[in-house]
Amino acid sequence: MKSPGNERGFTMLEALIAVAILLMAMTAIAGMLIQCSRIGMSQRLAANTQSDARSSLALILGKLRTAGWDPMSAGLQVVQLDTNLGDNISEIETFADLDADGDTDGLNEQVLIRHVGDRIEWRREASGSFEILAIGVSNDSDGNGAPEPMFVPDSTTNPTRVVVQITAESPELDPVTRAPIRFTVASEVVFRKKL
Repeated sequence: MKSPGNERGFTMLEALIAVAILLMAMTAIAGMLIQCSRIGMSQRLAANTQSDARSSLALILGKLRTAGWDPMSAGLQVVQLDTNLGDNISEIETFADLDADGDTDGLNEQVLIRHVGDRIEWRREASGSFEILAIGVSNDSDGNGAPEPMFVPDSTTNPTRVVVQITAESPELDPVTRAPIRFTVASEVVFRKKL
């Protein structure tokens, strides 16, 4: 039988070793939590960037698919391509007689879509003002600082189709790679008739 005087507690050395092991475990857990948080933020940035690019593309494709709608056979123009290729503004104008009155004077009948700087804008009637459709669009898919054209027709004189390419860029740097997240979407639209 042990006497009460023979019981021992932890020595100071044993307590220090236990505290050191606990601190190392807590440091490892904190590091894992920080890394998981960075990965989660990176995934949210990527998802938002992809969503922005796809949404913008869907709106633009909708307008391009109505181009050339001419129910009164008035001989309306289908699209007007970018006439100034050296100004770093990529644009296209669509024409459609949506209200079947023989002209393109109504809302959404003459739409000018353009990429300027980091945004996509459109003007939904000839005398209207520009509205921002999307922000954070660099159209710089390769990251070299020079934006690629947003609209690439199969012909500059008589286009029958156009490829629309949008590269969205995250507003913040990816916390994992420390670089912007870029996401590019593209689609081809065939016009209703030749110009």
